Amino acid sequence: MNIALAIMYLYPDANPTHNFIVQDNGPEPVLRPGAEEKGRVRYEIKTPEVGEEPVEGIHYRYGIDYNLLVEGEDYDLVERGPYIAVWNLDEPQPTVAELQAAWEAYQEAEANKPPVLTEIEQLQQENLLLKAQNNALSERADFIEDIIAEMAMQVYQ
Repeated sequence: MNIALAIMYLYPDANPTHNFIVQDNGPEPVLRPGAEEKGRVRYEIKTPEVGEEPVEGIHYRYGIDYNLLVEGEDYDLVERGPYIAVWNLDEPQPTVAELQAAWEAYQEAEANKPPVLTEIEQLQQENLLLKAQNNALSERADFIEDIIAEMAMQVYQ
């Protein structure tokens, strides 16, 4: 399911760069229990001034260094898939069931649309139409010419 297209089907006036943002972060690491201490690293942000106590988030932060961990033993890579990261519309955010129904309706609407022709195909179709019109006009002119000839024969007899 393409969440962005489903939302645009539900809310056609929505701006996908301002009203909502759909993200897919790809595979993300999920730590197993007990692995946090094994890969925990303290990163210095700035050194505290003289006499100042270091404060987490200002002077340092803790993070996980996945190079110190083993995939499959300490963490797993999990695919979350696409999700709505930002929702700025006044309407309530649609549920997964509503998005799925909108996606199916969108696909049905797209399937019933006439195919979009390239410029060359449009010109070819226009050319065929003009040829048919030209043939019809030519046949009509021949018919009128035959009628005039018959009328002339009737008049001169």
